[in-house]
Amino acid sequence: MIILDRDRLIVLSIARFGQLASEHIAAMHFADVKSPTPQWRTMHRLIDHNYVKLVERRPVGGNGSGSGQYVYQLGSAGHALSGRPGKYWPYRSVNLHTLAIADVHVELVRAEQAGRITIDRYDTEPHTHRVVAGAELRPDYYVDAGDHVKRRNVELWIEADRGTERQDAIKDKLKRYAHAYEQGSMTFFPRVVFIAPDEQRARELRTIIERGRDEVKDLFYACTLPEFTGLFFG
Repeated sequence: MIILDRDRLIVLSIARFGQLASEHIAAMHFADVKSPTPQWRTMHRLIDHNYVKLVERRPVGGNGSGSGQYVYQLGSAGHALSGRPGKYWPYRSVNLHTLAIADVHVELVRAEQAGRITIDRYDTEPHTHRVVAGAELRPDYYVDAGDHVKRRNVELWIEADRGTERQDAIKDKLKRYAHAYEQGSMTFFPRVVFIAPDEQRARELRTIIERGRDEVKDLFYACTLPEFTGLFFG
């Protein structure tokens, strides 16, 4: 099979995130296409040649990311094409946290398509991980984007919160980010944004942040996904 440019980009996107739902692929690679048929044909072609495969054999149902959609991962040929190290091992189940991270990226992609921003760079795990001043930071996602309206660049570290971590775990994250911010030597320290699955969880996260030290409160934000781009970009 001669792989087309868009096919290759789809494979590399799946490699970057690990799993992507149909909606993610549509937003990233078929935004200029009104009919779902080209995407359907493309994904079947990639499956037939083992560049991608379904995580499960049926659409994901229920609430949350990927609901009512197929979720894709790399096939063995896609694993080779993407240059990923090690032996190929497929996922056995859908990872909703991975899809939540992709949801964040898609919000930014849509803002870019609307002419509001330019995504200059983004990273996913594990490329977001780093040690700063002895503090281990493990954000889920990083973005450096140009805001066309406010004429500025915005750098963010994203924590895609699923509402499953206890307060102590959140406080530990805040402590590590604060230590890195105060003790590290980074030229610019990104703001840390917790994106919650619902407003109740966002309020809980804001309360935890507000109870922290005044000196570092402005480093952290908590919001829901629909609020995200409106809060940080024009």
